[in-house]
Amino acid sequence: MARIVLLKDGQSLPFELTKFPATIGRHPDCDVQVDSNMVSRFHAQVVNINNKILLEDLSSGNGSFLNSRQLEKNMPLPLRHNDRIKLGPIKFRYEDDLHGSSIDSGMTEGIDLNDGSSSMITGSAAARGFGMFEVRPEEKLRGILKINQSLAGLVEVSSIAPRILDTLFEIFPQADRGAILTKVADSGKFIPVAQKQRAESIDESVRLSRMVLERVINDRTGILSADASSDARFSASESVSNLTIHSMLLVPMLDMEGEVFGVISLDTQNPLKKFTEEDLELLLAVATQSAHSYENVRLLQSHVDKQKQDKEMKIASGVQKALLPEKMPDVEGYRFFASYDAAQAVGGDYFDCFMIGPRKVCISFGDVAGKGVPGALIMSRIASVVQNTMSFTDDVQIAIQRINSHMCHSMVEGRFVTYILGVIDLDTNRITMANAGHMSPLIRKVDGEVEEFNQETIGIPVGIIDGYPYEVVERDIAVGEMFVLITDGVDEAMDPDGNLYTKERVREFVAAGSPDPEVLGRALLADVRIHANGRDQNDDITIMTFGRPG
Repeated sequence: MARIVLLKDGQSLPFELTKFPATIGRHPDCDVQVDSNMVSRFHAQVVNINNKILLEDLSSGNGSFLNSRQLEKNMPLPLRHNDRIKLGPIKFRYEDDLHGSSIDSGMTEGIDLNDGSSSMITGSAAARGFGMFEVRPEEKLRGILKINQSLAGLVEVSSIAPRILDTLFEIFPQADRGAILTKVADSGKFIPVAQKQRAESIDESVRLSRMVLERVINDRTGILSADASSDARFSASESVSNLTIHSMLLVPMLDMEGEVFGVISLDTQNPLKKFTEEDLELLLAVATQSAHSYENVRLLQSHVDKQKQDKEMKIASGVQKALLPEKMPDVEGYRFFASYDAAQAVGGDYFDCFMIGPRKVCISFGDVAGKGVPGALIMSRIASVVQNTMSFTDDVQIAIQRINSHMCHSMVEGRFVTYILGVIDLDTNRITMANAGHMSPLIRKVDGEVEEFNQETIGIPVGIIDGYPYEVVERDIAVGEMFVLITDGVDEAMDPDGNLYTKERVREFVAAGSPDPEVLGRALLADVRIHANGRDQNDDITIMTFGRPG
């Protein structure tokens, strides 16, 4: 059984995850309702994809964070036992009854973990930051300056740990061996990233106790063992005489959120040069400064990666726009208009309008479940499928079946497309249309009345059930009539107070608007922008209008 635990006012309130997706937000319909104005109505959700539990942001206003890492919209991240979730100011902990230990017993060669039960630990100290100079302040300051000088100019995360160990061997001349472990973001496990021994003759294997290591990580505490050779927590499979560790220090490295992301271990084999509590305080101060250097390099690397990603997304945006029609068909007696505005660099909305032979026009319009890169990939696929299918047939009944069949093959679970396919016969002025789970087109009649297709004719989205029997409807297009197709980014556009634009407002605008498809389409988009009043889009906004102007 999995659950998320609300951490508030020193108390823990568990919410069992009995169904998926499980939504989190301040709206009463959420599975986990949160009372905070800083949390969106539908802020995030916990999903189960291929038996993996993931956290997904739902275009929240203040973002969703997993272990201090902000989630990209529609880019869910896997959850693991004891992961920390932050939605606005609200904090949760994820728990999984089937979890494994965060400490990997087979991390890598040279790191040996054991489960000793007795202890000779003689000192411990909390990781409180390098500002604590009550013990040997001149030594702490000297150590911090030495670390700063050693790590200055580094831009690669992989080069930090070895440099830290080199400097620690200068600060602690009694240290014979050292190791640094850091947390892997995806698995949550701690693995060694650097090891060092002072002399070639010294056994390079570093023995760590699972129990002590977990205490360092969970309690954010530095630990000193004045005589590790007599401390079963530090002993491994070999005998104590072979181990010959006489003193050991373990301290955590904390990130900017106060979470442990790394552990530093030092030990000595010389019984005359044991570590002291003052050494523990000094190592804690140095570890804190080392952690800051880690964070600075990570932020720099993140900035560089973000610049690269922005450049790639700009290219992807151009590729996606190339999949959309450059211009609409120029047909006597008809006018076609469409606008597309993605909420992110790329989006999941889709439209197309093109000629099939000399006397028929294909109308293709859809909304992928999901935005951003996942939605854009599926959008590019359906764009290709539609073009390919309609090159072989203009029969809507046959085409919708083939399109659905293609999209069902290899479709990612939980992703589908609400879709409308129509063909206009210019000789009969008659449209044949199939609706796969999308909201009905609004049809503005000559007298300004707005009607919709019967809801019973709307089937399920494409990409869910292969062979689904979609119903096809036909209707004449009279002179002066106009069709309006929108995605839910229009009627669900929100103002700064969270009020929706609504489908009813769209109907009223269409009824009272211009009979010219292009004029009305542009005016509707402008009205949605006015309603949003500067608030960022929650979803892609796509509008298509076409008809026979009087």
